[in-house]
Amino acid sequence: MARAGSMGEPIGELIRRLRKERGLTQQTLADRVQCSRSLIQQIESGARIPQLSLRERLSLVLGESLPATGRVTHPPDAADAGLDALRMRFNVLLGRDPAAATRALDIAQSLIEAEQAPEPLHAIAVRQLRRAEEALAQVPSSSATIWEWNTVRDWLTILAQATRSVRAVHVAALGSIGGEAGDDYHAAMVEIASRSGAARVDMRRIYILDAIEELWPYEDKLWRLTRAGVENLVVKGEHARGVTGMLIVDDRFLALGEYDHRREGRVATRLSALRHDVTFGIRRFEKLYDLKRSGAAISVGRLLGAAPFTRFARLGEEDSRELFRAALTESWVAIPDR
Repeated sequence: MARAGSMGEPIGELIRRLRKERGLTQQTLADRVQCSRSLIQQIESGARIPQLSLRERLSLVLGESLPATGRVTHPPDAADAGLDALRMRFNVLLGRDPAAATRALDIAQSLIEAEQAPEPLHAIAVRQLRRAEEALAQVPSSSATIWEWNTVRDWLTILAQATRSVRAVHVAALGSIGGEAGDDYHAAMVEIASRSGAARVDMRRIYILDAIEELWPYEDKLWRLTRAGVENLVVKGEHARGVTGMLIVDDRFLALGEYDHRREGRVATRLSALRHDVTFGIRRFEKLYDLKRSGAAISVGRLLGAAPFTRFARLGEEDSRELFRAALTESWVAIPDR
């Protein structure tokens, strides 16, 4: 007689359904779990309840947890709420992705070993792991908010996907020029900008400043990026109130900074592949980019494409730095107030 829980299908019917959904014959399933076809027939007909060891092999092949008691549903305090159910869950994970299962075991082993470490180190490790778990839990929805601890690598991960276009916004008052645009980030931008032919990527960046002097620590990178073919605009903060740092890649991915304005620093980054998030970012960027057409933004490329800058190979050569700062300052003063 088939055994079933109070709310579910009998285990034999569950196995038959899963087998058919996966396109397996009874013989194929029997071969994979190392039993006879007649036993599979008896289990599916309800004449036999598979032993725990066989249920574990079936869960591995079928990719779904089977109840450790032989029932499909069960009350919360049933016997399979313990180690047997845990082993079944691991079998499913092992069947779906052996590499992920191995990594999970390694993490579990590390957690156990970390319990012997001094308490502060153990607490830090557990807290970092929780951050990773929070991110992983969000990822299936195609978006995640990552709290700060190594954000440059997160932005670089998104940037590395670029094959068609890159749009970026940096806000000096929020520290984003010194953060997102660090040496690694800058080097990646230059590499992408150097691609040619069919691999060429359209790259546009906007810098939002409250004073032109905020650009001086970044002027060497700005010069090199512009020479590499990146279009760089400089915008007064009064024309872009409430805008935060963002990176949009290929109209497919968005990285958006979330800031603590009192501390003038980023506290998290929202990473998303959701269409409505990316569309929001694009619209916000293009609205800022329109400032170029209205004459309310400085085009760094236009400055460097004219005399006297065309005779300088690099910033710092002769009096190029002084001339560059003077030209930027003059253009900044000429931007109309909002």
